[in-house]
Amino acid sequence: MIEKRCFTIGNKKNNYVLCYKDLCKKFSRRPLEEIVQKSGAKYDAEKNMFTLKYFNREYLISYPEGSITLKDFNHNDLSYESDTVMDKILIMSYLCRCTKSGLTNKWVPYREIEGVGCTYDFFAGHGIDKLTKYFGNRDELFLKAGKKLDAKKLCLGDMSLQFNIFPNVPVVLVLWLADEEFEAQANIFFDSSASKEIHIEDLASLCSKAVDELIRCAKQVENF
Repeated sequence: MIEKRCFTIGNKKNNYVLCYKDLCKKFSRRPLEEIVQKSGAKYDAEKNMFTLKYFNREYLISYPEGSITLKDFNHNDLSYESDTVMDKILIMSYLCRCTKSGLTNKWVPYREIEGVGCTYDFFAGHGIDKLTKYFGNRDELFLKAGKKLDAKKLCLGDMSLQFNIFPNVPVVLVLWLADEEFEAQANIFFDSSASKEIHIEDLASLCSKAVDELIRCAKQVENF
């Protein structure tokens, strides 16, 4: 059965905060040993703290409270601004759900993952469309930005980059460059096990975040 996310009607930022707090409760109820075995995060028993790599940055997550800080700036808790709350939701969603079921090494588009439903439009608009618009004719910038995020080049499309966003959640961004006959196209692929590791709705948000991170790095390259 596909789990559904419930939001109250009202301020989006407040809904995100409520979602994060709900995930923290689930996190606190999940057995410590299970998280250690299945998340790929390191656990410091003396500090009751997990260290998890997310988008090439290390985050500290307290157990069982679920407070999240950047490891290099651990005096600052991630704020309740909507963008950083989404980071917290994605981290918590992964830690609450991860199974370490094993990668199938079968890349599939988002449409083929069980339970996609109405989330596809968000995924396409905030993931594929943004990727195409920004990088469709900028192949070298695509590769340079990916290098800053330690992405791995793959042989899909005209060019593609694999990102290990979480230990058990690789994502591949693929470009088909524009030519005289066709406009540029893009797609995003996942290991077919992805929905076992993170909620399907959060997987869509994860891809939006991946494209945003790549664009952020591209702008750094351009301004260097």
